[in-house]
Amino acid sequence: MRVTDRLIFSTATLETGRAREAAEQAQEVVSRGTRIQHPSDDPAASGMIIAFNMSSDRFAAISSSAAAASDELSATDNALDGIGNALSRARELAVQFSNSTYSQAQRAGGAEEVAGLLGQVVSNLNTRFGNRYVFGGTKDGAPPFDPTPGPTFGNYLGDSAARNVEIAPGMLQQSNVLVGSMSTDSADPNSVLKTVQALQAALQANDPVAVQATLDGLDAGINQVSTTRSQVGASMNAFDTAISAARTASGDDKVRASKQGDVDLIESSIQLQATQTALQASLAATAQSCKLSLLDYLR
Repeated sequence: MRVTDRLIFSTATLETGRAREAAEQAQEVVSRGTRIQHPSDDPAASGMIIAFNMSSDRFAAISSSAAAASDELSATDNALDGIGNALSRARELAVQFSNSTYSQAQRAGGAEEVAGLLGQVVSNLNTRFGNRYVFGGTKDGAPPFDPTPGPTFGNYLGDSAARNVEIAPGMLQQSNVLVGSMSTDSADPNSVLKTVQALQAALQANDPVAVQATLDGLDAGINQVSTTRSQVGASMNAFDTAISAARTASGDDKVRASKQGDVDLIESSIQLQATQTALQASLAATAQSCKLSLLDYLR
């Protein structure tokens, strides 16, 4: 009889321990709000959480890179706007001083203004955003257009390499603008800087015919700036769209990762109540078993 009683008591104690452990686990799940504390709790869900979090981080990085590229293109557009304004003013001066009624002194004054416009154009072409020269290709160690007065002034020192930024997984968008053709050493005889230099020289030489001859080049330069700005605008739109899409995707993946580990509060509360009820029942059964065994022993 004693062996039987001991067996009954041991079994009841074991079942009570299991019920208590289940109740404690249910209470912990409700308290944490998540059903996964360790990967072993649900290996499949844990793997999904890792995958969703990695995807979210990648989209966040894409959004950040696209935002930086969009900001750089905004600085590029501002520089092109400055170049376009300078060329428009140079054209006004060319139209004005191609008139034969102006004197040598007046054209000399115009030449001084054009010299200032030339410096303005080169300064804009050497615009820097952060640690990058926006028109230098991939070279950032020195200004892409030689600012040193002399025979090499305005020569292009950058490269023609494109900078590409990821706008979606596996998709790249060019983020820089290449305008090396505007330089003084360009193969184009009517490049922007060559034309402005020619206008300055014609004004200094008091040559209205040569002044008028620069108008076609100035028009071409203004059109080039306008076309380039249109391309910049299209690229900015692509990056801005990528920013919005990547931010949304990153947030969605964060939510998906969270849902893998989140608990249904109603379901977990019901489960907690059930385990607590089972624990109370087990405790009561164990107490009753011990009470009966003791009475049997005394009889």
